[in-house]
Amino acid sequence: MEFTWPLMRLAVLLVPLLWAGNRLLARRQQRTAERFAEARLFDQLVVRPPSWQRSIPVACYLIAVLFLSVAMARPVAAVPLPVNRAAVVVAIDTSKSMTAPDIPPTRLDAAKAAARAFANMVPRSTKVGLVTFSEYGTTMLAPSIDRQVFFDALDRIQAQTATSVGGGILEAVRVLPGRARLLGDRLDQLARRGGGPQPQPPNPLEPRPDPNDLAPASIIIFSDGVSNFGPDPYESAALAREGKVRIFTVGVGTPGGAVVQIDRQMVLAPFDSSGLERIAQITDGRYFPSTAEEELQRVYKQLSRVIGWERARMEVSFLMVAVAGLFVLSGGTMSLLWFRRVP
Repeated sequence: MEFTWPLMRLAVLLVPLLWAGNRLLARRQQRTAERFAEARLFDQLVVRPPSWQRSIPVACYLIAVLFLSVAMARPVAAVPLPVNRAAVVVAIDTSKSMTAPDIPPTRLDAAKAAARAFANMVPRSTKVGLVTFSEYGTTMLAPSIDRQVFFDALDRIQAQTATSVGGGILEAVRVLPGRARLLGDRLDQLARRGGGPQPQPPNPLEPRPDPNDLAPASIIIFSDGVSNFGPDPYESAALAREGKVRIFTVGVGTPGGAVVQIDRQMVLAPFDSSGLERIAQITDGRYFPSTAEEELQRVYKQLSRVIGWERARMEVSFLMVAVAGLFVLSGGTMSLLWFRRVP
């Protein structure tokens, strides 16, 4: 503990001085009282409370003075404060199959609307990022508490070509706090299988984080479930689990799929929930079959949002004053109950 005004700590010397003064005053009162009766009759005329009963209120007052003296020096300490350290990455499938109209107006528009609703649902202190994936994963926004930036990134999303669910998972894991450094080369090696852009390696001077100190992190995937490109999504999910990341998947589509026009040809846009269910199961997450608001509420409840504690240096004079007030109140209450007076 440090002090802004260390010289004021000398005020604690008042405590022994006040104690000595109280003892002298008590002896003087004793001598004055003894003048009114002989010593052998005094104990029968005057009922004196036990010494411990007389000492406790005085001790409370002296302790209060001690705390007030320390408060005058303006102590500064590292105080643990609650903080929401959770981070969530929303990963949206942008393949051509997501333009199917079986979830009106299209699967992609429904996913974007659901992502917007989810971002409005979670606390403002929760960091939310955005990743899209087609042939590979692309970071649209690193986890941030700025919701307007998130909404702007959502508006820029457009349909692409193939579907790489594994690439989306790896990119989402990469942007989560501490995961790229924790997983290191294994994350890069698995990502290279997707044929996407070469990932930027983590700073070698940055120490490898302790897994127990990592902020809680989750990924929520909006997809029709059909992965036909890039790294294996189940291996990617297993690696995410090693990085203490839970994945929640939301199926965007209807059973049996839908017909959509792609490159002037009518093709079937399938929907497969089994792959999404397995990804969620690998990471101890959960699969949700709809983008409806009720389902998003369930997603939010399942997310591992944990309140962490971080130490922040701050002046704690108010704590000292509060403790002093409690001792004054306690001493006054006991003095009033026992002696019918408050010194």
